[in-house]
Amino acid sequence: ITWKWRDRSGSERTVMATPNLNEGVVTVIDLGTYQTIKQIKTLGPGFFLRSHENSRYAFTDSMMSKEHKNALQVIDKQTLEVVAQITAEPGQTLAHVEFSRDGRYALASLWEQDGALVVIDAQTLQEVKRIPAKKPVGKYNVWNKISRSEGTSH
Repeated sequence: ITWKWRDRSGSERTVMATPNLNEGVVTVIDLGTYQTIKQIKTLGPGFFLRSHENSRYAFTDSMMSKEHKNALQVIDKQTLEVVAQITAEPGQTLAHVEFSRDGRYALASLWEQDGALVVIDAQTLQEVKRIPAKKPVGKYNVWNKISRSEGTSH
């Protein structure tokens, strides 16, 4: 995903971040220089990283991890630090965040047979609601994709 980031001097630049499928790290790269700005340690290897231009946060999962596949970590897009963690029960998989069109809500998949679409307030990071679903996968926000919303993979 990409977003506008201000460095310590106040210079704004576009950065790209990507999770690592084999290690617990999100790599942030300056798209002007292609230099790595930071390696953000996470609980485990992840697959999905999502944000929205109206959110100060990016959500990453650890679904490729045996121990921490139940955890989402929340990264502050300006400090490039993990600032919160959202967890499901041990052994469950909580993954694949997508944002609502306006960026107000982050929608996570509790990827279980008796799972749910977990609706999270994207500012307070509090769970708002759970919508029961059987192994909810493949939920994508088409508007965010076709409008090239910042923080959505394309």
